[in-house]
Amino acid sequence: MQLLRMKRRSPAARLAFRSTLLAATLLSVPAFAQGVSADGAKQLQDSLAKTFGSGLFEKGILSIAPQGSAYAVKLDLSSTLAQLKGAGVTASFDPITYLATPNSDGTYAVTSDSPINYNFSGTQGDKPFAMKVAAPCKSAGVFDPKISTFSTYEVTCASMSMDMEDPESTVTASMGAITSKLTGTAGSGGGVNISTTGSATDFVENIVGKTKPLTIKVSAKSVTSDGKIDNLQLTTVLEFIGMAANSKDPKELIGKQAEIKQKLTAALPLWNNLSGTSKLNEVTVETPLGPVKLGSLSYGVGMTGAVKDASYGIDIKYDGLALPQSPAIPSWVAPLVPGEGNIDVKFEGVDLEAITKLAIENFDASKDPPIPNELTPQFLALFMAGQPHVTLAPSTFTAPAGAVSAEGKMSVMPSQKGKVTISATNLDQIIAAVNAAQVPNKESALMGIALIKGLAKTGADGKAVWDVDFDAATKAVSVNGQVLSPGSGGGAGAGDEGGSSDDEGDGDNAQ
Repeated sequence: MQLLRMKRRSPAARLAFRSTLLAATLLSVPAFAQGVSADGAKQLQDSLAKTFGSGLFEKGILSIAPQGSAYAVKLDLSSTLAQLKGAGVTASFDPITYLATPNSDGTYAVTSDSPINYNFSGTQGDKPFAMKVAAPCKSAGVFDPKISTFSTYEVTCASMSMDMEDPESTVTASMGAITSKLTGTAGSGGGVNISTTGSATDFVENIVGKTKPLTIKVSAKSVTSDGKIDNLQLTTVLEFIGMAANSKDPKELIGKQAEIKQKLTAALPLWNNLSGTSKLNEVTVETPLGPVKLGSLSYGVGMTGAVKDASYGIDIKYDGLALPQSPAIPSWVAPLVPGEGNIDVKFEGVDLEAITKLAIENFDASKDPPIPNELTPQFLALFMAGQPHVTLAPSTFTAPAGAVSAEGKMSVMPSQKGKVTISATNLDQIIAAVNAAQVPNKESALMGIALIKGLAKTGADGKAVWDVDFDAATKAVSVNGQVLSPGSGGGAGAGDEGGSSDDEGDGDNAQ
């Protein structure tokens, strides 16, 4: 969906890209220490070429020149974009200039008043496409060579607009005021801690179909985002970029792979933890039936680096869901629609450090495949050793008629085995709402619900509770100790992972 494309270009993401480029540019401390001069600019250029290669300067993509008491670092993609004409694409990207002024404490003040303006147009196969983005922006920050990044950096944009067109649809999107901030501090072992925040007002996106009569409008009063990465080995990352950029022949990198493997191993886990959240507030989606509204919608992600107990998790939350007031939506639907909900899932239990080290140790770019197939059993053994599993943290969906919650844990290999606890409030109200539904085969649905209710036990808080134990390999399933399917090898027993427990109360006919 086009909304996701906008989110991929979130203020925080653009800030991270631009600040990384600037960090690499300003890593030459001697050039600044000698004062602003043409010789200093040349030294800075030579130093930067060690990271990104001399081709950036030879093609005019990057240039550095003294300008008053600062160095002007200019990014100009025109020469590169001109090469796209051969592929039937016309593109432009307005140059961006940064002014870097040395401070007395060894840091550097960096500013830019360059707006962000770019557009692409052409054909993909025989289908034309076009995209245009405009954002009048300013930025200012302080670069600290001691941590190889910015201690503070802020970007503000008065607005942003995006227009996209292809044979199937026309998309227009805009935002009001945008603010993005970055902070950096020293980590351990030469690493750096980086955090970002971003916000934008008045997000609007219109999608108009050409081949189908479809019109969708999505709007949000505000958009916020935040991100954090702990102990990123940024210096090592920049060093690897430099080695790749300055190797004109792949054989050069193959010759250096022992050095690369040694440095990469020393830099593990590359980072400790990475997390980020994006949130839309006061969301409205215009549909042919009327507006669908949300008070807020957020998406969070977190992942570790290559550590012994690696994990990856996602967290989705929403509230204030309201359906359109339309004759096409029956009155019995509203009590069953969850106005708020959340789901929190995490994959964990993998020794990614050991797996990564085994891969690095046995990697040989001169061979095909670079990692021997004979190592597959070792990788599987390492993967299994940590007992990888998926954990569902308490997740709840609440409707006017009642709420349904779930939490549990499931092994991933060698089989999907585990336990999930499901609970519900106001079960009789939920049944009454279903009973009021004017739908075909309603009786079958009610019989199914009655069976589910009969399997429930009453929890300490009065909720209806179902402890579901399962083993996908044997097809064993039990609910609150009642075996529904014994499976080919017998069901999960008490005391095993996923074994049933009655510690939340007992009895049936839960309400």
